Parts: sequence; C-alpha cells; structure tokens
Amino acid sequence: RLFIMGHGISLTGSWMHRMAQGYLVYEITGSALWVGIIDAIATLPILLFSLFAGVILDHFPKQHVVRITQAVQCLSGITLGIVVLTGNESLLILGVLGFITGCASSIDLPARFSLPMDLVGKKDLHAAYALNMSTVHTARILGPAVGGFLIAGVGVGWVFLINGLTFLAPFIAFTLISFPPFVQRIHDNVFIAIRDGVSYALNHAELRLLLMYTAIFGVFGWSYTTMLPVFASDVYAMGPSGLGLLFSAAGAGTVLGGFVMSGISRLGFNPHRLILFGSVLYSLSLFFFTLHPWFILALGLLFIVGFGQAFQNSTVHTRVQMLCTDAMRGRVSSIQSVMLQGMQPIGSFQVGLVASLLGPQIAVGLGALTMFVSGMLLYRLFPVESVKRPFERIEKPII
Repeated sequence: RLFIMGHGISLTGSWMHRMAQGYLVYEITGSALWVGIIDAIATLPILLFSLFAGVILDHFPKQHVVRITQAVQCLSGITLGIVVLTGNESLLILGVLGFITGCASSIDLPARFSLPMDLVGKKDLHAAYALNMSTVHTARILGPAVGGFLIAGVGVGWVFLINGLTFLAPFIAFTLISFPPFVQRIHDNVFIAIRDGVSYALNHAELRLLLMYTAIFGVFGWSYTTMLPVFASDVYAMGPSGLGLLFSAAGAGTVLGGFVMSGISRLGFNPHRLILFGSVLYSLSLFFFTLHPWFILALGLLFIVGFGQAFQNSTVHTRVQMLCTDAMRGRVSSIQSVMLQGMQPIGSFQVGLVASLLGPQIAVGLGALTMFVSGMLLYRLFPVESVKRPFERIEKPII
C-alpha cells in the first residue's frame, strides 16, 4: 500500500511535468521537432546508463537506491520550477535539467520494475503488475488534467515546482516499508556482469522476443505521447486543458485495463494471447485516432489505446520477471528498462522529425502500423503450443 501510494503521487507529478514540458517547448519554438528533441534529451540517459543500473541493483538494496534517485529528481524539479517562475526558461536549461532527471530515472526505473517481486513474490506478481500499471495510469489521468488547469490558472512554472515536491512521497514511503533481507550479488567486473546479463537475455528464446518487442514499442508505440501537444494545438485548436484531457483519456483506459488484468491474472489465461489482444487493440485504435479531427472521438479512441496498452504491457512485464532467475533479475530489469524507456529518445526524435516533414497524423499513424505488424510477428514467433484458441488456459508457463 505504501509503495502504491508513494509511487502514485510521484508519477502524478511526473505526468504533470511531461505534459507541461511539451506545452512549454511548443510555446517557445512552435516546432514539433524541438518537442521531440527535448523529450529525447530527457530520456537519453536511460538508454546510456540503465545497463549499469542493473549491476548497482544487484550490489545495493533497491529501497536505498530509489531514495537517492527520488531526492535527485526532487531537486531537479524544484530548480526548474524556480527557473520558469523567475522568467529565465530556455531550451538549454530544459535540456540540462531534463538530462539530470533522466540520469536518476535510468537507475530508478529498473529498480521499480523489480521491486514488486521483492514485495509480493511470484504467486501474485501478475496482479501486482496490473495494479501497479493502474496506479501508473491513474497518474496519467490526474497529472495532465491537473497540470492543464494549473497552466491555465497560475502558469507552467508551478507545475514544475509541484512535480519536484511530489518526489518526497516515495522517499518517505521507501523509508517506512519493510523489505526482505538483501542478498548481494557479487560481480568480479561491472562490464562482465553486464555482458552476462545481456548474454542470458539473448540466449533465452522467449525473453529475447519479449525484449525485442519492448524495444519496438519504446521507439514506435510510446512516441505518440510526444506529439499530443502538437495535436492539441494544431489539429484540435485546444489549449492546455484540452491537452490534459488527451493525456488523461489514454490514462483512464489504461487504468480500466489494469484493473481488468488484475482481476483475471489468476485465471491462467495464455499470456501470449493477452499480449496479442492488447497489441491489436492498442495499434488499431491509435491508427484510427490519427484519421479523425473530432476531439470527442479522439478522446474515446485514446481511451481504447490505453486499455489495449494495459493488457499488452502488464503481461509483457510480468512475463519477463517470471522467466528470469533471481540472480539475473536486476540486470534483466535494467535491460527491460533500456528497451522500453531507453528507446524513447530515438522514438521522440523520429516522431518529431516525421511530424515536422509530413504532419503529426502521419507520424503517429506510421508508428501505429509498425506496432500492429510487430505484434502479429511476435505472436507468430512464440512457441507453437501457445497458439491455439483465444484466451486458452495453460497449466504451466510456456518457456
């Protein structure tokens, strides 16, 4: 409960920040490309440093590591808020502080990927990930909606300042939670440890497929959120409150999808079918979102996007954690973080570039079609015994 509460509060602030950052960059530059570049800078450290984070997590208790990352993100957010409130904002400052926050996130994200296993064990892991995803995307509803109204009411600087303060919640929560005894994983060399983790993931057939698909999602699936400020301004002619509603609609769908996944997680449904269902629902609804200029319909389609994403991502995350050994969990979680969040700089840049050349609808639509094809290929490459009837139950994990 403390984990969920602390996690939810800080993530609400993070979604406020992400929406406000895109709004501010587009307000300063009027350029979809710059929106993508600044977002890419903020997520680049996850690509660069997350593999090292896995070794750190094997050497030190995760709760201590997370407290440090929360403190860094708290100070960075407060600093940005003060800078904007005093009228000194610039693309350089946004990029530098975004990079610092990204460095903390490169360690924080793999830690949070693996913490549910420490708290609940394998038996309730899928339910825990589904519930955690509901928390993540409840923040997607509240954060942008609150952020949009705050921008309209008191200005974008207050959004950044409040985001910084929200990181105090998980800092306190991880101080109060009682964790199992820490078992240190000893490695002779950091680079050898990373090599062993990568080798382990590549030589496990299903892990390899899931991580490859996660990387594709990081580049082409998640990047649509980078373009929502452009959609709100140029396609729907809406202000910051409209932008907040676009983010919140997708978040609401993911919350519902997460609760549904939490409810069915113990029924033994074939996880590969759940991933396929989520992938098809997600990609097709996102593609249709790009075809219509009507704001109300866009909100409905983004709701379905979020619902499909919950089925897909919570099952992929759970499957990865179930397949890896305890000794490799920290390093596999760091690889998972690189594949999902670390690929986002590439995704943000490519979607910003394509949008600047061809328009945001084509940029997001191409990403949706890429995800549809990737989801179908992933399903076809899974073991033959997993491809039977929709939602067929299985008695044991398919390895």
